[in-house]
Amino acid sequence: MSLHGLLKALLLPPLGLLWPILLGAFWWRQPVARGLVLAGALGLLVLALPIVPARLMALLEPYPALSAKDLAHPGVEAIVVLGAGRYSDAPEYGHDDLGPLTLQRIRYAAWLQRRTRLPLVVCGGSPPSENPPLARIMARVLEREFGVPVAAVEDHSRTTRENAHYAAPILRRHGWRRIWLVSHAWHLPRAVEAFRHAGIEVVPAPTAFIHRDDPGTQPGDFLPSAKAWLGSYYALHELIGRAWYRFLGWWDATVG
Repeated sequence: MSLHGLLKALLLPPLGLLWPILLGAFWWRQPVARGLVLAGALGLLVLALPIVPARLMALLEPYPALSAKDLAHPGVEAIVVLGAGRYSDAPEYGHDDLGPLTLQRIRYAAWLQRRTRLPLVVCGGSPPSENPPLARIMARVLEREFGVPVAAVEDHSRTTRENAHYAAPILRRHGWRRIWLVSHAWHLPRAVEAFRHAGIEVVPAPTAFIHRDDPGTQPGDFLPSAKAWLGSYYALHELIGRAWYRFLGWWDATVG
């Protein structure tokens, strides 16, 4: 596991909120023990309230959906879509397939490609134990199931930062200087920053929005749910990812 992956596992729920509960139970007779247990339990409860991921995603999804005018006059030269996990050893297919997040992204990328006929680039590698690379599965599904041609495949990256690092030379080689970048709305700010840092001009093309315009607070916003908990997980995952990339940027500037 990479340092980034270990950091996420330690900080993200449930483990990130189980630590204070476990520590409090272990040192139950200490004055702060009950406070630790209470803090961990309240944290798990708060993250399951729908109002919490809604507020977090309002901060994490700054880019609007592409408009009809954007589609009619794109001003871009290619579409790049980023992978987001696989469905390993899918028994119904007899091989690895796309995970739900990746499927959401490529569906929108296919929709864009059919309307604009722009070249489509897929990005996503895999650990050595997983084969074929994710981008190869993405290309297969896009071409065979969505009927959309894939112009180029970047299959070495394992992080958003590496997506940009490995895709940039491919884009330059084809002369594609300005792209639509397709990813989840909450993930795009970090992805856009990575691609711009790699020297690529980016127009965000977000999909799968979680946040909506605020309709006002409803009673259901304070009823815990598994769906809200998952939304909070994605939000915290992204916040930690952004903090990590800012640290890496500071580190690169310091040692460079």
